Amino acid sequence: MSTIGDRLRIARTKRGLTQEALANLVQTPLTQGAIAHIEGGRSESSRHIVWIAAALHIRAEWLVTGKGEMFEEEWPWPSTPCSVVAELPAHVQEDIGDYIQMKLAKHTKKEDNGPTSAA
Repeated sequence: MSTIGDRLRIARTKRGLTQEALANLVQTPLTQGAIAHIEGGRSESSRHIVWIAAALHIRAEWLVTGKGEMFEEEWPWPSTPCSVVAELPAHVQEDIGDYIQMKLAKHTKKEDNGPTSAA
């Protein structure tokens, strides 16, 4: 991830947004074309970077420099840095996501059936 454009594209796709959808989320007037220019490296000094980071819920410092964690929210597994997980191959990340979904479904099913007694 060498440029702001690269990092913006990664963050935008991780959030599942198109360039147009992101432009519409930014609080200041912005167009899809402006997002495309930043992602394409034609406008790395955009005054909108802070607003774009806020719309994506990512850290502006990460977007500008690539340093630190991407996301604002607290990472739930402090012994495993988020950056390590982000560098895993896509198929491994998908397996981890599948495992989490399976655990969530199992947990939700237990809650729906009520508490179990341990006699």
